[in-house]
Amino acid sequence: MKKEESKKIKELKKEIRTLTKENEENLNSWKRDLANYINYKNKECERTQEIMISLKELIFERLIPIIDNMYFAERTIEKELLDNASVKGLLMIKKQLEDFLKNEGFEEILESEFNPEVHEVIEEVEQSGKSGKVIEVIQKGYKINGRVLRPAKVKIIK
Repeated sequence: MKKEESKKIKELKKEIRTLTKENEENLNSWKRDLANYINYKNKECERTQEIMISLKELIFERLIPIIDNMYFAERTIEKELLDNASVKGLLMIKKQLEDFLKNEGFEEILESEFNPEVHEVIEEVEQSGKSGKVIEVIQKGYKINGRVLRPAKVKIIK
């Protein structure tokens, strides 16, 4: 009877070792799969954010001509019309649009020293002053979240 019990115990111990090893393999496999899933999820989140940023940039690029026209329209308003309720309303809408764009990371390029990353030189002028200083902005430039959407076209001192 003891031999049979001893044999049975050995078989059970062997089965326990086999099941323990199988359990560890399954656990390690599960951990790898979980890590792969987490990596996939993070990459998809990054990809989604990149797509959102690209779409936002595309929308703002298409808004630039509208913004240019609003500034042009504002510059052409005669002083006598500035008290007109309709003109005031349009200027308020322009201000709201500017505030919205600013809150979304859209900004005008305002650097006064020539920077080839944000400026495009249209003309170099002989004038006293520091070489490379922007003296006139011909066409406004814009950035969104630090990325240039359109460089500013400028005149600089030669």
